[in-house]
Amino acid sequence: MNKEPAILQNIQTKAEPVPRKKRRWGMKLLTPWLFLLPAILILGIFLVLPILEAFKWSFLDYKIIADTGEFVGLENFKEIFTDDNFWLALINTLVFLAIVLPMNIFLPMVLAVLVNQKIKGVGIFRILYYLPVITPMVVAALMWKMLYSQSGLISKFLVSLGVFDSPTNLLVQSSTALAAVAAITVWKGLGYYMIIYLAGLQSIPKDVYESASIDGASLFQQFRHITVPMLVPSVTLVSVMTIIAGMKVFEEIALTTNGGPSGATTTLVMYIYDKFKSLDVSIASAAGLILLLLAIAASLLQMKLTSKREDDLRA
Repeated sequence: MNKEPAILQNIQTKAEPVPRKKRRWGMKLLTPWLFLLPAILILGIFLVLPILEAFKWSFLDYKIIADTGEFVGLENFKEIFTDDNFWLALINTLVFLAIVLPMNIFLPMVLAVLVNQKIKGVGIFRILYYLPVITPMVVAALMWKMLYSQSGLISKFLVSLGVFDSPTNLLVQSSTALAAVAAITVWKGLGYYMIIYLAGLQSIPKDVYESASIDGASLFQQFRHITVPMLVPSVTLVSVMTIIAGMKVFEEIALTTNGGPSGATTTLVMYIYDKFKSLDVSIASAAGLILLLLAIAASLLQMKLTSKREDDLRA
């Protein structure tokens, strides 16, 4: 009996169809990446590439008009760390974050607990608390500038409390401008963070509160020993989002104080913006990388602290 040549046997072997199970397994692996591909492309073009470009510029003496740059190593970073304006911007950013972070953690949580009650008309309050989130920042900034003006309601209210002897615009006082802008940020994000807490509250089993109530626990004790520990994952999310947003705060300041008075509200992003306006692209890029590293480090630290807190509560 004649045997087929070896080359024909190899061709027949290669032509055999791929088993159906292998094709299904390959499609299972490929399908998620196909869905992620548009997001990956968008992030790659508008996020990763600009970061890489900024990383390159931070080590060059880049001239944007001539589109040329000479390698200078770490000279841009040395210039930044010897710039008093940079340290002022960094301190202002940290102070701003120290004001906003605890407010964004506590106030939305309290509001979420209140609107989570089964009372008549609670849906209206949820809408009212969320309205600032969908209000354009330009409109919100103009409204708050009017409220903060000498003839505004806030100024008159502070005079009636005896805080000031005469009407005072908080946005033009170096001692109060940063806190006044921080109040706008807290007000703007209050409803958004409330929704995050509200989702966490509705995932807590009702029988836990019923058991605590039967045991004689007060509402405050239930809030302290049940609500807060069960909302630790939500607290972590809100904290990280607040840190990132606080580190890159810009619109509120640009629309109200523009970094003034006397640099009292100049944050890191305003510092970077001013450098870009003066076409000092290399310094701006280096400062942007420093801001990115600070935001990542602060977020990781907050996640570590809240994770440790969650472990202690479980123990």
